[in-house]
Amino acid sequence: MLAFLGPALFGIAALIGLFNRKASYVTLTASSIVFAATQFILGDYLSYYSIIAGIVWVFAGIFSLSYGEKYGKWLASLISLTVMGMSIILVSNNYLALISGWEIMSVPSYAIVALNKSERGPAFAFMTFSEFSTVLIIAGAISSFFLSGNSTFGFIPLTSYVPLLLISFGALIKMGMSPFMISEWLPIAHGNAPANASAVFSATMTLMGVFLITRMVFLSATSPELVYIGILFLIIGSISILFASIYAYISENMKMLGGFSTIENQAAILAAFGLYLVTDSAVLKEFVLITIIIFAMAHAVSKTGLFLSIGSTRGEYFGETRVPEDRWMRIGTLLSTLSLSGLFPAIGGVAVWMLLESFFMQAYIGGYIGIIAIIVGSVIAISEGMITGAMMKILSFTALFRVRKGHASKIETITVFGIGVTILIMFVFSVLFVPVIFRGGVPSVLVFNGFTIESRFSSADFGLISPYYIISLITAFSLAAFAVFKNPKIRTAEVWNGGRSVSSDYTSFAYANEIRLMLRRILRTRMGNDKQPISVMDIFWFTMISVGRGYRKMCMIATRKFMNSSIGWYMIYMIFAFMVVIILAVTYY
Repeated sequence: MLAFLGPALFGIAALIGLFNRKASYVTLTASSIVFAATQFILGDYLSYYSIIAGIVWVFAGIFSLSYGEKYGKWLASLISLTVMGMSIILVSNNYLALISGWEIMSVPSYAIVALNKSERGPAFAFMTFSEFSTVLIIAGAISSFFLSGNSTFGFIPLTSYVPLLLISFGALIKMGMSPFMISEWLPIAHGNAPANASAVFSATMTLMGVFLITRMVFLSATSPELVYIGILFLIIGSISILFASIYAYISENMKMLGGFSTIENQAAILAAFGLYLVTDSAVLKEFVLITIIIFAMAHAVSKTGLFLSIGSTRGEYFGETRVPEDRWMRIGTLLSTLSLSGLFPAIGGVAVWMLLESFFMQAYIGGYIGIIAIIVGSVIAISEGMITGAMMKILSFTALFRVRKGHASKIETITVFGIGVTILIMFVFSVLFVPVIFRGGVPSVLVFNGFTIESRFSSADFGLISPYYIISLITAFSLAAFAVFKNPKIRTAEVWNGGRSVSSDYTSFAYANEIRLMLRRILRTRMGNDKQPISVMDIFWFTMISVGRGYRKMCMIATRKFMNSSIGWYMIYMIFAFMVVIILAVTYY
């Protein structure tokens, strides 16, 4: 019963929201703390996802006390209902509860997107992909039911790879990937919700996908097929992370930039899952598992900070921003963007280091898997560089450059700054997140035992990082730089406007225009009347829409030309469809 205390409290918060929004957000915040505290079990990796989600919901609830007031009366109840669905997923002990939680999470989210915008497209895209996701998860649950001898829908150990594959692809859709590796649907949907809801979607709804894959991987026994699934994950992950980072860099909509950044992070986690499945080393498997947990934590908390800081600007596009004149808000934004860039001193820096270290370790083992690890690791490294540029674009054009000034409430400032401090604290104490076997030190250079994270196959170190050492060095060099360059001279330079006509303002479009020009064959950069590049095309989204329209046209032709008033053609169609279903069922079972 204790497991469902959290979902029950979130349901109460949803009911309260019908009468009082602030009371609902307070209840949501308090319930998140109770939920995280009652779910945590030391050493149980699955329970760590409840802690991560609880942290995000606490910050989203506090921020909404100010930000959520300008939206309609339904927002508070809908956010609490969505959170309740996620909490049911996290505490579920069978597939039926899991699927129920998945739908409870998705339907209110659709309503949030639909009620916020007059356009039907974003909400429709969100619901379409959500239902695709649910169908695949239901199919995976049914396949597990058959494997159990038609006896239980519980989470039993699996002797076939089919449930893992089906449910993983259902989770990948929710994470913004599959079936065409990457598309704009997630940035469109998440970007069209209020900022507090966008934070919940991008930080924790995608976390549910990671949680689901982790659960299925734990249930799957070792088999040769898992290696092929792992390679498939590596391929999807590496393609997605590269294109997501590029699209994030050139995006002019800040929320959509955050959405592409979410896909980039989820793709990195998917690549880690792929490495877990293909490696034979038990030590590396353990290192990869904790890498996934730390990466998920870094993404969820940092992405919450990013979306909430974007929300405080009261704009969606860079040209619409009204940046609060508050240094604490800027510090919070700086730490969130540093973490999402994979830089120190932020927990995201530790996550990226551990991910790259994992691929280096696999490459050291050798074989064709080692070659794949080198290639995928290199793509991840390139993409992390690109996403750093995207995050610096956010930071520059919402905090540092001359922009229109706005106002933020104290609650919003405290929330964004609090997230930044949390990211910093997580970095300092990140050593405690890893198992004892991966802790060490080098006392000869003042890196004391127990103060480092080490990747290793045996007693010998492969690579190491010491957050305490990094903090000390950054502090020392920052103080030294401040002492020497306290009053730096201003250097002027000739204006370069990214290939655009020189104007008085250096814009966010000019910032990313060089990438549009260099990658014009990939991005399909189109020229305007003034012979200057004006827009790009998401080739995956374009292909997906083209296939959908082509399928609809084919169905209309078949309906009007052959099946119209013809019972014979209709019977042929029904017999053919029935045979296809029978063949698929026999093939898999």
